[in-house]
Parts: sequence; C-alpha cells; structure tokens
Amino acid sequence: MAFTLLQQRLTNAQKKKQKNGFTLIELMVVVAIVGILTAVGLPQLTKAQDKAKDSTAIATLTNASKECSLSLISNGDASDFTPENFSVGSNDLTGTCEIDGTLGLASVSGNNTYSVAFDGGVPGVVAGTAVGGGL
Repeated sequence: MAFTLLQQRLTNAQKKKQKNGFTLIELMVVVAIVGILTAVGLPQLTKAQDKAKDSTAIATLTNASKECSLSLISNGDASDFTPENFSVGSNDLTGTCEIDGTLGLASVSGNNTYSVAFDGGVPGVVAGTAVGGGL
C-alpha cells in the first residue's frame, strides 16, 4: 500500500512537471522567419539610404549655387565663393563659379550626379543624371 501510494505521488508529480524551453524545430522556424524578413527588408533599407544620399547631394549643390550666385551678383566674380565648403563625403564640387557656368556634384551613393547651370549669375534648377544611364 505504501509503495503504491509513493508510486502514485511520483506519477502525479511527473504529470504536473512543466516542460521549459523551446524545441529545435521551433528555434529553426524562428530563424527562418527572421531570415525571410531580413531578405525582404534589406533592399528597401538600401534604397532609402541611397535616396537620402541623393537628397543630401541636391541640397548641397543648391546651397553652393546660391552662394556662387550671391558672389557673382555682389562682386561680379567668385571671390567670396569657396568650393571646398561644399563637398559630400569624398565627392567635391565640380565646375567653376562663373557667369553662364555650371556646377556639379556626385552623390555619395554613386548612382547619380547632379548639376546646375547658371543663366548669367542666376542658378537654374538642379538636374540629375544617373550614372550609366538616364535618371
């Protein structure tokens, strides 16, 4: 009788014992889901970063053209214009600040180059060209 009672208590204790942790299959499913989400999200992240780099190049070129224009209109030459102030990453401003000249700047993404042409001393609209083709 005592032995049966002890055996019954052990059986009840084993039934009440909960399993802790995850099985190998569950962990593999989670890793697979994370991999799929990464494969879908990474190209979108890269695209967003390139777009931000292009926007930075456009904004920098716009500011450079405005400063160049101010120098051309105020002084008649580019004496107040410092092209070294307008670089994006390792890309420097190209062209010269002069009447009817053109300034250019390449995006850090390496996908686009942008330019602005001057009509007299007035800058035009920033235009972009994709590297290796049309924008």
